[in-house]
Amino acid sequence: MLKQALAAVVRTIRENLGFTQESLAHAASRTYLSRIENAETNPTIEKFAELAEALGLNPVALMALVLSTRDNTSTADVLAKATEDLKALEAKISTDDIRAHLAGMTIQKRPAARPADILKLRKVLECRGAGLSKAETARQLNLTRSTVGYLWDRTVPAED
Repeated sequence: MLKQALAAVVRTIRENLGFTQESLAHAASRTYLSRIENAETNPTIEKFAELAEALGLNPVALMALVLSTRDNTSTADVLAKATEDLKALEAKISTDDIRAHLAGMTIQKRPAARPADILKLRKVLECRGAGLSKAETARQLNLTRSTVGYLWDRTVPAED
């Protein structure tokens, strides 16, 4: 229902403010905007923000309108709930926690996940060390080839 709500909101705002699809071309091509207004596509988050700006809105305001349309409630209720959710989240997570995942405006790469089964990893690495192939290791340990492939080039993590 979000796609349909977005379509209705964008079309209504555009028409009531006297914009043509062509006049919003700096945010989205006429064809793309038509597809959004006909609920045929969803914009990326970047396009959503550009579209909101082209319509003279903050992206949060546009999203509040979309959600209130979908949920048949007021934008005030949507924003009140969002404020409540943010306050609860801020008690657990700070903006510094979020910024720690960014280097400037580039997302930091996550470290490789620790395998859930260290014993299985050790057995795969022992087989590799003994000169077995991945297929032979999979057969000997009764593991799938994809599991062996996943573990093959990993290392045993240092003890915490």
